Amino acid sequence: MEAMKDTGETDSLIGVLGETDSHQDGSRTIPKVRNESIEAWSQFAKRASGEWDGFGADFSNEGKAIELPESVVPETYREWEVKVFDWQTQCPTLAEPEERVLQYKSIQLLPTVGCEADAATRYNVDERKVGGENNGLTAFAYQSSGSYVAIWQKKDNLLELEYCLINPQDCESRVRIIQLIDVLNNTEIVLKGIKVYREQWYGPFRNGDQLGGCAIRDSAFASTAPMNASDVTGIWKGSKAVATFGTPNTVSVWISLALLFIYLDFSCLIGFIGTSFSI
Repeated sequence: MEAMKDTGETDSLIGVLGETDSHQDGSRTIPKVRNESIEAWSQFAKRASGEWDGFGADFSNEGKAIELPESVVPETYREWEVKVFDWQTQCPTLAEPEERVLQYKSIQLLPTVGCEADAATRYNVDERKVGGENNGLTAFAYQSSGSYVAIWQKKDNLLELEYCLINPQDCESRVRIIQLIDVLNNTEIVLKGIKVYREQWYGPFRNGDQLGGCAIRDSAFASTAPMNASDVTGIWKGSKAVATFGTPNTVSVWISLALLFIYLDFSCLIGFIGTSFSI
């Protein structure tokens, strides 16, 4: 029997994950979920959890697709001089309704030829966790639809701003966009690169044990033509929510403005980013 995902009407419930008071030793505060709305988190957990498979690609800060390393490309493709830009990906995701914890794995699979995809080998696994200690999370906000935004501290001056956007017309389709940001002198933000994952829901959470393989409903996208700027030029309207975190300074103010959800409408944010590359 084919797995079916909850298709209940999406409401506008929003929650944020804030910070506790600073430790006595002055170390970084530990994020925790605020009790903004139990119902919002419960709906978010139901809609975010599951096996999300699809394709992912890296882009430069100018929006140009970056080829996969030659070492991972099958010899057949190299002989045919076929350029490969997309990873086939898995993202098993589990949000705990009671514990207010979200954890997921971004899995890159080695490129294969034809239906060998059913036996694909993992190349890289990036595990992330929202809630708890030592997870690198600086801020997190979510909508009951399953969409969220997170800020991850990678190094002292390097941040990842992650957007996960559920298609409001298709709750089994989503896009995750990760912007790699360099913070200079605590006053300037420089975009270093972008990762994009286009994913579809294939069933309840199984921790990545099941792969869509040749049954995957999506296709590679990195080398397709970008959208025209004229397609997204205009006035966009949508629900808004802004959250601030930490000690106020120039960078935290900029991040809070970028942070969530400037527009919760899926097509708006995707269209905006599509001016640089196609998804």
